[in-house]
Amino acid sequence: MLSDFHVHSKFSADSDENLENIINKAISLNMKDICITDHQDWYWPVPGESFDIDTDSYFNELNILKDKYSSKINLHIGVELGITCDNYKKNADFLQSYPFEYVIGSCHIVDNMDPYYTDFWKNRQDRDAFELYFKTLLEGLLEFSQIDTLGHLDYVVRYSPNKDSNYSPRDYQDVIDEILKFIIEKDIKLEINTSNLSKGFDFFNPHTDIIKRYKELGGKYVTLGSDAHKAKYIGYGFDKAYEIANSFDLKIFT
Repeated sequence: MLSDFHVHSKFSADSDENLENIINKAISLNMKDICITDHQDWYWPVPGESFDIDTDSYFNELNILKDKYSSKINLHIGVELGITCDNYKKNADFLQSYPFEYVIGSCHIVDNMDPYYTDFWKNRQDRDAFELYFKTLLEGLLEFSQIDTLGHLDYVVRYSPNKDSNYSPRDYQDVIDEILKFIIEKDIKLEINTSNLSKGFDFFNPHTDIIKRYKELGGKYVTLGSDAHKAKYIGYGFDKAYEIANSFDLKIFT
């Protein structure tokens, strides 16, 4: 099976999965590589929660496991960095301080709240929320682009109370095009994130229309990530993701 380059473990605040469970699941799927990409999101807005990695412990434990499983799988140490226009200096300093092998850039905080939380959607229509999300992501990218892949580009849609019933990427074509043109110019890959499939959607993040548009604008490379927070979801939906990438003649980074 194709390798999974977006996986979370106990080092992320939203997962309690054991690292060896993740590694053994990937081995059972005959993956050649697995990349752990736990969250680092500065200035997390929810009181009592933190998305700061214990980075020294993270590297220590993962390096031990790299050696332990080296004959069975290539284990990579990655990170999923939250991108906002006020944290670019923190992100840059962080990447200079640790030798990450792979960096996902993602937008989670919009108007000082993660769309995951119901409070974000109070007094907000889908159209306004989706547009605000895309603009916030673009603003963050323009400040900070030291990433390998852009994660779950239309993440916000996952958590709308209406799901995708009011969502068409064409409604946000101008700002989405700016995002896609920017990552193509900067040689940043586009992630096909399969997590949506396990949540009942029939499209990935990003939507198939966005993947198609990425190709039309000159994009060439995609990455595959399950965004698994539990080992059982590693590689979930990769067969369908492969078909989509292949249908648009996009090369999958492995």
